[in-house]
Amino acid sequence: MNPRVEKIRQLLSELESEVAARPRGDLGFSALELPDIIGEVVDDLQPILTAHDAAFYWFLFRHSIAKDGNPQIRVSHSTLRRAVVKSSYTDAEENMISFGKVQDTLRALEEIGAIQKLGEPNRQGTLYRVLIPDEIEACRRFRAQRMAEETELFPLSDNGAHKRRMQVFERDGYRCRRCDKQLTRFTATMDYMKSPEEGGDESAENLVTTCAECNTRGPNKLS
Repeated sequence: MNPRVEKIRQLLSELESEVAARPRGDLGFSALELPDIIGEVVDDLQPILTAHDAAFYWFLFRHSIAKDGNPQIRVSHSTLRRAVVKSSYTDAEENMISFGKVQDTLRALEEIGAIQKLGEPNRQGTLYRVLIPDEIEACRRFRAQRMAEETELFPLSDNGAHKRRMQVFERDGYRCRRCDKQLTRFTATMDYMKSPEEGGDESAENLVTTCAECNTRGPNKLS
């Protein structure tokens, strides 16, 4: 078989595998959302990471979400050795950290939920999905504790409407109560459990987190 044809087939096969591995509803992030996401990473994720974990996360974030809004990135261990942090145990010119340290750091990020491996490695590296704090349970717990202790750092607006929305999203773990899809504050909407026509009110107890699709399909709409 023609080597060029075989190469094209191989590339198409890899592309199909990546598309199949992409989580349902993973549509990426817009430039308008980026400042809020970066703020959340600084406030809610970085404090629970080690220095190496944080350096690797920021590198992956920079070359995925911050680059084009796509949370997926394929990266090799050799790239991470060269491009992220230097070793403190050698004076060699290249001064790269060990493969073992790269593996340990990626494993730690996976365990905390900051990244998700989407497939086995190939010659171009391993495909990962970079998650943001709204999608990471450990970050949501840290945020809830921090907000409870330092509410003066988070001024509320809209006569409590913002606080109510955040209470509902945090209570529901940023998951749609109808289809269980994992959401973020940028994709989550709210709906009534009991509509105003049926006597329902605007309290947090009468509101649920929904995805846009379920909100649109449902009879009661509150976005």
